[in-house]
Amino acid sequence: MGNQIEEMTAYFRSAIASQSNQAINFKEDNYCIFSSEELIDGKIHESIYQVLLEANKDNKCTDNIKVIIVAKTIKTIFDSQEKINSDLEDLTGIYYIPAILKEDGTLSYATGKLPWIPRDYLQPIVEETLSIGHIEDFNNYMSKSIGLIHNIKTWGDYIDFSQKLYEFVTKSKFDDLHLKELEIEDQVYILKDNTINATTSILKLYDDLLKEYKGSKLYENFINLKYKDISPLVKNEINEMKRHSGQMGGEYPLSPSQRESINHFSLMEEGEILAINGPPGTGKTTLLQSIVGDLYVEKALEKEKPPLIVATSTNNQAVTNIIESFGKIEPIGYRNLEERWIEGVNSFATYFPSSLKEKMAQKKGYHFTNIKGEYFVSDIESDENIRKSKHKFMTNYNLYFNENISNLEDCENKIHNVLCEVNEIKKNILDIANKLEKYNTEHKNIRELSDSLRIKINDHKEEISNIYIRIKEWQNHFKNMPLLYKLLKFISPFKRKIHNMNRMFIEPNETFLNEEMSLIEIEEEYSYLIKNIKKQVHAITRIYDEIQSLIKDYDRNILDLKELNIDVIKEDVIYNLNLEEINKLLDTTLRYIQFWLAVHYYECRWLKGEDMLTEKQKGTNYPNVVERLYNRLSMITPCYVMTFYQLPRNFLCYEGGNKTNYLYNHIDLLIVDEAGQVSPEIGACSFSLAKKAVIVGDIHQIEPVWGVSRALDKSLAIENNVIENKEHYELLEELGLNASNSSIMKVASKACKYKKFNRRGLFLSEHRRCYNEIISYCNELVYEGNLKPMRGLGELDENYQLKNIPYFGYKQVDSDYSYKSGTSRFNKNEANEIANWLSINFQTIKKAYIHEEVRSLVGIITPFKAQAKYIEKELKKKIPHINEYISVGTVHTFQGAERRIVIMSSVYGKDDGCYFIDTNRSMLNVAVSRAKDSFLVFGDIRSFSNSKTTASGLLSSFIRNQSI
Repeated sequence: MGNQIEEMTAYFRSAIASQSNQAINFKEDNYCIFSSEELIDGKIHESIYQVLLEANKDNKCTDNIKVIIVAKTIKTIFDSQEKINSDLEDLTGIYYIPAILKEDGTLSYATGKLPWIPRDYLQPIVEETLSIGHIEDFNNYMSKSIGLIHNIKTWGDYIDFSQKLYEFVTKSKFDDLHLKELEIEDQVYILKDNTINATTSILKLYDDLLKEYKGSKLYENFINLKYKDISPLVKNEINEMKRHSGQMGGEYPLSPSQRESINHFSLMEEGEILAINGPPGTGKTTLLQSIVGDLYVEKALEKEKPPLIVATSTNNQAVTNIIESFGKIEPIGYRNLEERWIEGVNSFATYFPSSLKEKMAQKKGYHFTNIKGEYFVSDIESDENIRKSKHKFMTNYNLYFNENISNLEDCENKIHNVLCEVNEIKKNILDIANKLEKYNTEHKNIRELSDSLRIKINDHKEEISNIYIRIKEWQNHFKNMPLLYKLLKFISPFKRKIHNMNRMFIEPNETFLNEEMSLIEIEEEYSYLIKNIKKQVHAITRIYDEIQSLIKDYDRNILDLKELNIDVIKEDVIYNLNLEEINKLLDTTLRYIQFWLAVHYYECRWLKGEDMLTEKQKGTNYPNVVERLYNRLSMITPCYVMTFYQLPRNFLCYEGGNKTNYLYNHIDLLIVDEAGQVSPEIGACSFSLAKKAVIVGDIHQIEPVWGVSRALDKSLAIENNVIENKEHYELLEELGLNASNSSIMKVASKACKYKKFNRRGLFLSEHRRCYNEIISYCNELVYEGNLKPMRGLGELDENYQLKNIPYFGYKQVDSDYSYKSGTSRFNKNEANEIANWLSINFQTIKKAYIHEEVRSLVGIITPFKAQAKYIEKELKKKIPHINEYISVGTVHTFQGAERRIVIMSSVYGKDDGCYFIDTNRSMLNVAVSRAKDSFLVFGDIRSFSNSKTTASGLLSSFIRNQSI
């Protein structure tokens, strides 16, 4: 491993390991209580061990238990039987110390775990209700104490470190029962450590990379501390069109920017990263389907193993959005070709959830499994399912191909042959269209062009005939001259007579002749003219014949398709379409058919038993077994969907004993969705498991939740020799290779060799979700006018039923200020106004969209959780069962979602300002772009900024004249 690779790996590992823990709600847990004196001594009553052991869900016998000590808890104060600090939950812990509890009640240091104060209670925080210190102080102390931490040997060392950390951050003595305005309990709580470290598998992969790095071009490209050299963008030309082989969806052709992305994807080499910026509503899901479908067909054409494609992100919402979309490919009418010909499979994606998400996956009907091939894989691999699948496959095969065979080998050969023939016909049609377009410089209909060429040929032939007639007339003219003139033409008077006669005989169009010419000279001039016209006739005839030949070739290809029982393109289509239009047509016809032929080709190979596991191999995860398992699974579902937290463990194999082995460079294509929400250190190591990566995201959506502060991040980078000093940290930030305030999207841009709109990476431009009035706000706010609104203006949409609701508007709700609830805010007036307005208008909205799911109609977004609760409470009073129809939540709740109408409750009163809204442009970008038909603000817009350079100020300028 080179120095840079090792240093970056160690740095990212340190960033993962040092991420702070969160507050623990332990009211419902089995906890015990002991004194702060016992905490200092490190010895508690041994009965506590028994209580916590019984609470062990695994119920395993052990001589020690991992525990969490809640060393500092805010005291709940009562006065006149009422809580005084009602904004705080009971048992609000503010300082946690992880430890090991032994059977005799002895406490010891839990190596690798350190005390923490929940980030919610450390400044800077947007809503400062409960603040006991500053995050910079916490991180500075931890950064300066690395050596001290490594020297912790005894409980005394550990508790001394814990006390000093607390005192440094809170500026209060550890034994003081008052902290600022808060009163602290004098007792200590202890509970079993049931927290799940989601990053465990990521840490293990980093450890293996540090221990046995075997080389990965993709990983090295990702962590490289240099920008990739820029290459020119690939144009959408004939070779790129021919290379594009498969489309998973056939309802619509690709947009220009989607096609641009596919063209660049098809040229990717091992180790390459393609970054694609995808703003809301620009067809990211369609693009991902197209990428998977194209690679799937490409492998099928070459009779190779199916591609192993992993689509990932950090949150389950992003990955389940993918799996749901891969199960909703709308058929467009190509008979039974668009059906699965095997039993038990209805999607092209398989979900690899955590154990906690398995029930959800089962409830939603997802195909889900794990590295041992349980659940979906074991179900479809059962003898009974394979037997049923063979029968279903043969029935569908014979129905589609109108044959009567029962041999899978024959089926496989036939399907593959047809797939290859369709691919060649696709290329032929593109070649024909390309050649025809070269002739069609006037952008005419090809039939019109052909007719005009034929007319030109006939006109030229008629012109030649007329020339011969005219030559004959000249010959007669000279023949009929008096003999005396001819004999005495050298004498001036006779010469002039001849010239006079010639001058009168020359016609106006014979400008190339003059009266002094002899018959021979005139014939010579006409001979040149005939020669030139014949050249033109020859050239035009050649073009005409070539066009006719190309049209015949086209007709022959269409006939070949019909002989393959594929009647999807009409003979006369070629007359009306240019190359670009033909290419679009192929998306919804031949490329779509190729995808389904590839599906059935791999289904056939699966049924034949390729790489089928023996009973002895099933349930094991030796490398050769996992490779066979994944090959079989990829035949029927080419896309695996999992979070970055699950990804490493799904490619970790066992080789016997305690030896493990990761399947490095095994994933053919790694797709990262919502990459703007993934912090680099979370996903970087997984790039070592893949050959290529397509990164799709939007830096203007909600950012990741960073687990490392900038101050601590600098220390980790210096400690691991990534940078020499803190001044060099800016380079990491510029490249995006820092663990604070960056994302995988930013790193991918650095590693991508293409640039669009002066930004690294490609860009999906065509927006189709929102009316133009709505998306124009986002376009101006963050996208610099690079989005192309495609849906049209709402005011011109005759189908829009809610004429009394503006596409962009507001309801003024006067409020001087909002109220605080713990660390959140609420505004009862706004909640009441929203509930009242919906109670009046909700039935009208339902009728306007009578054919749509009610839950897809209205969403209510607010920056604050407390406000969401108040709105839900008020809605339930006004509309029965409203929670079944309307989603209410923060902006984060709606990331990736869409609604016909979005209502935003801004919460702030006119004297509050709107700091939280203006702090981050992504918040309003996400909120506004959820609305397809109407975005309505309920609030006091006097709290919005007066400057259009701010998010709220720009929003105010869009809605100010649209009051409801």
